Amino acid sequence: MRLNHFLALAAGGSRREADRWIQEGRVRINGAPPESIGISVEPEKDRVTLDGSRVELPKERRYIAYHKPRGLLVSRRSQGGRRTIFEVLGASIRGLHAVGRLDVESEGLILLTDDGALSEALLHPRTALLRRYRVWVRPVPDPKMLRLLSRGTTVEGVPVKPERVTHEGADRGLGVLVIDLAEGKKREVRVMAKAVGLDVARLVRIQFGPVRLEPLAQGAIRPLTRTEIDALRRDAFPGPASGARLR
Repeated sequence: MRLNHFLALAAGGSRREADRWIQEGRVRINGAPPESIGISVEPEKDRVTLDGSRVELPKERRYIAYHKPRGLLVSRRSQGGRRTIFEVLGASIRGLHAVGRLDVESEGLILLTDDGALSEALLHPRTALLRRYRVWVRPVPDPKMLRLLSRGTTVEGVPVKPERVTHEGADRGLGVLVIDLAEGKKREVRVMAKAVGLDVARLVRIQFGPVRLEPLAQGAIRPLTRTEIDALRRDAFPGPASGARLR
């Protein structure tokens, strides 16, 4: 088995990520660095480590939903003294990676898995998987702001447009919106809101594809149900008769 394939399966990443780990010198085979990026390993015989920790093929794929609190990084490495979700959750998610990102100030649903192929397919733009956010903004938006928000803006030079914007009313002087996206560009909701004069006070991802956040408590994790896993697979690997993923 090629080393990058083994790492993708064993460490819960993609083959591209595995190639990067090898190039960065983070991988050892039986204590020695790989001779080349395309080297093969025998999982039953060879001892493969990543950042000093042994990685092995999982017996069964894992799919976890996590309610991320505000203030945690969705990253393997801490930055600026901030803790990561991997530090907080520790052994309970060892070998898993996050499907996509939420910025440090955002909260809500993160999926974690060791299924690299599914993760890559879910994040691919062609999948157009639903990302639904509940967003508290100031000031309370007027009809003109809502129209402009629905038309979209540009993020990092790329036009972006929400699939749907719903105004749920006001909460303690803040406007409450539900925004549906079909892609997950960096800080997309915050950039779109700022472009129409809205400041995001709180942002919570409440749904990712068929998986919903509620009633998962903040900071808690749960395994996905078989129904949720099957629905994600249908979205990621649609057959000829599959419908749109955004719903």
